[in-house]
Amino acid sequence: MGFAKKYFRRQESDPAPLIAEAKRRVRFEDVDALGMVWHGRFPSYLEDGRIAFGDKYGLSYHIFMENNTVAPVVQMHLDYKHPLRFDENIIIESALHWADAARLNYSYTIYNQDGMLAASGYTVQLMTEPDGTVLLVAPDWLNDFKRKWRDGFAGKKG
Repeated sequence: MGFAKKYFRRQESDPAPLIAEAKRRVRFEDVDALGMVWHGRFPSYLEDGRIAFGDKYGLSYHIFMENNTVAPVVQMHLDYKHPLRFDENIIIESALHWADAARLNYSYTIYNQDGMLAASGYTVQLMTEPDGTVLLVAPDWLNDFKRKWRDGFAGKKG
């Protein structure tokens, strides 16, 4: 997660990032003619990471829908370090970094089955209304989540 420092500035008063882990097996449809995972498949791996994060911390897509909020990805960056191959079991580590603004800053680290770093990167998601209107202030339900985060909940939903 050291690379995240260059993407997301952290103040001393900010709580530590929240981290979740997803496991996935590389499917045949993920690989190209060279037998390596095609670069265009990696965004779906990041999505798996965000879903695992939401399940662990109670920040699922269902919560967004229930609260009439949308969080589109507006920025994505990936650094490819080592190829992934068909049938490998991989680990996707997702970390949500504190932001005072109405946005979600995630960093990702993807490891192959031997624990070797395969890729790292980040996404930025803005909070919007369903019609696409950007929210300049975080909605109350997200502020409640952030309050619990600041108060030190660890992996408890809600």
